[in-house]
Amino acid sequence: MQPSAAPRMMIGGLLALVMGVGVLDGAAWAQAPAGGAKRGPQNFALASDIVAREIAFARAAREKGQWKAFRDFAADDAQMFAGTDPVRVQAWAKGRKDPTEPLQWTASSVWMSCDGSVGVSYGTWHAGTAKGWFSTVWQRQKRGDYRFLLDQGGDGTADAKPDDELPVIEAKVADCPARGAKPMPVAVEPATKSEVDHLSGESADHTLAWATTLGPDGKRAYVVRIKQGADMVEVLRR
Repeated sequence: MQPSAAPRMMIGGLLALVMGVGVLDGAAWAQAPAGGAKRGPQNFALASDIVAREIAFARAAREKGQWKAFRDFAADDAQMFAGTDPVRVQAWAKGRKDPTEPLQWTASSVWMSCDGSVGVSYGTWHAGTAKGWFSTVWQRQKRGDYRFLLDQGGDGTADAKPDDELPVIEAKVADCPARGAKPMPVAVEPATKSEVDHLSGESADHTLAWATTLGPDGKRAYVVRIKQGADMVEVLRR
């Protein structure tokens, strides 16, 4: 099974982190808009929401079956990679047999758009001697819960941790647009296939963007950017 197509099982003990989140960056809450305007009930960013969602996802994978969990936590048109090919999660995971040796994983970083409409998690997985990285793009739904739009990863990550080394989760919320400012353009590299529309995208407020490009050899480039000051700054490239 390709690591990028396999689900990840949360390592034991990470559940204890979600109550305190363990974030290093104090910007776990989005900044208030200029002028002190109040936000609506869904117009905020809290990194612990993404951490909690990852933990619930992993618990469901253990208790209900990995591929069922993937379908339950994925958006209707969510995507992932099976080897080098992007696939639709709901169709690809339906009826699929779970692997005998599931992967284990832990998130180490979370980035959020200012309005909280999108969050991106990043971390490492390992299974036996194999190890690698993962990143998941989560989108807030109308009901307020998060479902993932895109899940992908790769192998060979040097910083994959064993079970007993739980990291502090670093969180960063994008800077908010100035009050009354026009939406800023975001340079999002287009996907190479029209049908794989979640490989690249951006948050509703244009303060977080992700892009996946597919090369002719099947290799991928994956980039995440968030708004910092007047610029979109790259925070992740794999």
